Amino acid sequence: MSTRTLQLTTVPSAKVGMLIRRPAREVFQAIADPAVTSKIWYTKSSGKMTPGAELTWEWEMYGASTRASVKEVEEDSRIVFTWGNYTPDNPTTVEFRFIPMPDDTTYVQVIESGFTGTGDELVRYVTDSTGGFTFLISALKALLEHNIVLGLVADAHPSGLQA
Repeated sequence: MSTRTLQLTTVPSAKVGMLIRRPAREVFQAIADPAVTSKIWYTKSSGKMTPGAELTWEWEMYGASTRASVKEVEEDSRIVFTWGNYTPDNPTTVEFRFIPMPDDTTYVQVIESGFTGTGDELVRYVTDSTGGFTFLISALKALLEHNIVLGLVADAHPSGLQA
């Protein structure tokens, strides 16, 4: 039996988005400020998302943490950071876009790019990114529109589950 290696001509990216019925300023702040973000994504952050910030994020329920380097912040519009969530030596770039829409609503778009690895690894990274950021945006929507903390990230991998 022969083994084939998937050759890619482009590096894949993951992109998700959703409309949130709140103004861009409010949605932006919910991602930039760990007092809000820790309710729906990570459980601890060493600081706010500001230009040049070197942050540590923790997911205490999983005993996991990662470093994030904030590269760009355009108030109420855009946040760009890098992190080594998949391969620490080859960080990916994550861009949050907060696009104002009619009636004080905001389209939130998350794009992660720069994945490296084998074909199977790349598929796993893009799948994990798409799923993870979909959970985050869905939880953000529930929190901002209905003041409900869904616990999507915390409940995604419950203790004792054999996958």
